[in-house]
Amino acid sequence: MTRALSSSWQRIAVLALLFTALVTSPAFAGKPTVAVLGLEVVDPTGQIDQATTAVARDLTDALRSRAKMPSNPYAFQPGSEKELIDEKLIKNCDNEGLACMSQIGKDLGADFLIYGKFEKKPDGYIVTINLLNVGKKKFEKSRSPLTIPHGAAKDPTAIGSAATKAYNDLVGVVANGTLIVRSNADHGTVLLDNQPKGSLTSGTLTLSLSEGPYRLTIEADGYDSSQETKVTIRSGETITQSVQMLETKTKKPDELKHTTTGTTSAGGTNIWKPIFVASVIVGVGAGTAWGLTWHYMKKEADIPDTNGVEGVDRPGPKTDEGSCGNKNFEKATHFQNACKYQRWNTYAIVGTSVSVALIAVSGYLAFGRSDSSEKAPSGASTVGRRTRKPAFAVTPVIQTDGGGAAFRIDW
Repeated sequence: MTRALSSSWQRIAVLALLFTALVTSPAFAGKPTVAVLGLEVVDPTGQIDQATTAVARDLTDALRSRAKMPSNPYAFQPGSEKELIDEKLIKNCDNEGLACMSQIGKDLGADFLIYGKFEKKPDGYIVTINLLNVGKKKFEKSRSPLTIPHGAAKDPTAIGSAATKAYNDLVGVVANGTLIVRSNADHGTVLLDNQPKGSLTSGTLTLSLSEGPYRLTIEADGYDSSQETKVTIRSGETITQSVQMLETKTKKPDELKHTTTGTTSAGGTNIWKPIFVASVIVGVGAGTAWGLTWHYMKKEADIPDTNGVEGVDRPGPKTDEGSCGNKNFEKATHFQNACKYQRWNTYAIVGTSVSVALIAVSGYLAFGRSDSSEKAPSGASTVGRRTRKPAFAVTPVIQTDGGGAAFRIDW
């Protein structure tokens, strides 16, 4: 009785082990298996250098790493990491014929077999990779030729990218990688190769991208544009890239121009500048009129009149209001002209005076209220004080003979 029970438990244990192996096997999981043989290095001259062998080994390792990724449509066959040249020797195969390669794949327990050759050429390494359906003894696809430049052979990133591209081409997978962008700016535009790809939300953006190198920048309000960051996307991999943004520097209050209410528009334009220009134009015109009317008044006053009132002396060149208002001289043409120019001269003086005052005020408000400091003299202390620019000044200059005017502008 005891012996019968022991036999039953043994059978149950064996069945449990078989069930576990079946459930955990790649076939039960629904994925066909694949084996990747080491690439065979070939050289028509028979001179194979160690550097070429090392590159072939690195590429083989990268192919196997890609085959082991969960996103792979095949399950990597355990214990299948063999070399193509060794397996051909064991099977006594002269070449990579269908019958020989199918037998190698079958002995490894794989449904599919990836193998190929690696050859050094003057312009780079030429790789030929094949995918064989072991059960059907049929080539599914060939990736030939794959060229790896000599300069990229020592770059693990370049080798990995070449292996991923070759593997995806063989098995028909178009796999993207994932880029997670994080920034201290809550909102902003993420650009790849200067093209907008999305906006940050709470400082994060997730992108699905095809494999390859990208140039990453971020633009956000209130921040300077970030420095360009290079990222490389690989199929099936997730990369997180943090970008630190710098806040845009704002001017300190004492660096800003002082303005008074109504002097500066919302766009920052100082309205006193056009007023200053107009005042200068009017002032120049008024000053010119002042000089001309004085000249003509003197000229007319000095010309004798023949149509004056007989027996009444003309007051001469003096043309004061009392004389100009004297009805005895109404018919004195030149004298009346002098009086007319005298009135115009008065208006010109008033206009010039008002223009000069307006020029001084508008010039000061437009140009003379800046707090910008001038460079202090060598050795002078500038701590606790500020050197202000001299105020804008317009000074009328009366000519020595009393007629006409000129302007002197100081700043």
